[in-house]
Amino acid sequence: MTTVASLRTEPRVDDYACLKRLIAGKGLLERRPSRYVLPTVGLMVLLAALVAGLRASGGSWWVLSLAAPAAFLFGQVGFLAHDAAHNQVLRSSGRNYVLSLLFFNLFLGGSRGWWVDKHNIHHAQPNRLGVDPDIEGGVIATCEEQVVGARGIARVVMRHQARAIGPLLSLGILQIHIYSVGFLFRRGLRNAGAEAGLLLLHYVVYLGGLIVLLGVGRGLLFALLHQLLLGVYLGGSFLPNHIGMAVLGPGEQMGFLDRQVLTSRNIRGRAADVLLGALSCQIEHHLFPAMPRCHLRKAAPIVRQFCRERGILYRETGVIEAYLDVYRHLERVSRHLRWREA
Repeated sequence: MTTVASLRTEPRVDDYACLKRLIAGKGLLERRPSRYVLPTVGLMVLLAALVAGLRASGGSWWVLSLAAPAAFLFGQVGFLAHDAAHNQVLRSSGRNYVLSLLFFNLFLGGSRGWWVDKHNIHHAQPNRLGVDPDIEGGVIATCEEQVVGARGIARVVMRHQARAIGPLLSLGILQIHIYSVGFLFRRGLRNAGAEAGLLLLHYVVYLGGLIVLLGVGRGLLFALLHQLLLGVYLGGSFLPNHIGMAVLGPGEQMGFLDRQVLTSRNIRGRAADVLLGALSCQIEHHLFPAMPRCHLRKAAPIVRQFCRERGILYRETGVIEAYLDVYRHLERVSRHLRWREA
């Protein structure tokens, strides 16, 4: 387990308020809807090109090569859905809600309600054992404590999790579809009928369109390959955000500023911002979830200097180093399990 015992853990209530005043004074919390227009138009052009490519394939198996750009397109839409759910895109929460519903349910085929419910818990308590759903209940162990009670298939996977992470990410998108459908039957879900209707429409248009354009066999195979690649892309985008960073015990006390910074990792580079939907500025996103993505990189130097002055560890790496850190950390946890079994 990556402990925080040697790090600054005493809460300073005024620190975060001070930082937020600095950020707000720069206008970095103000929404900029116009900054989303060009990326959205670009994705619409890519969608039109993909549909044209599918229609022009003439029944060739080469059409499967379009699954990769299609996964990139859907992943980028997923980042827009993420931003809308965080009220980053439009100026009112109601409009952001509708936009995120269209992105999540209609375009991607996932439940906005399910994702937001899970994601809000993660944002409140990132990397906290027994609380954060992103590190609980799966077959990947992010710290030694999680391997102790592992049984069955989970224990088998954890022994080799560093090498198994890629295939597991590909299956993650299928898990999202299953959980999304199941979530619709929960009582109290906001606009459950609208969510269900949009999900149904997604599957009719997505699967039906592929079958009409490519035939049953190629259409379903394209859908499967596309979804597996989408799982790798989205899962790989979230993978370096928190794995290998501080993990908090169930009762471990830590102030909001420290908790969000110490459990998150940033990735350097403008290219990473585009490919990862600005999740590369994970620290700033966790500190200010409603900050538009176009402002996250501008806020980073302010947050970095603020943390340096207060002795808070601010972790930022290159993209290759980040994934190597994740691999090494997962392998260390696996070795701990194999050592226990020896």
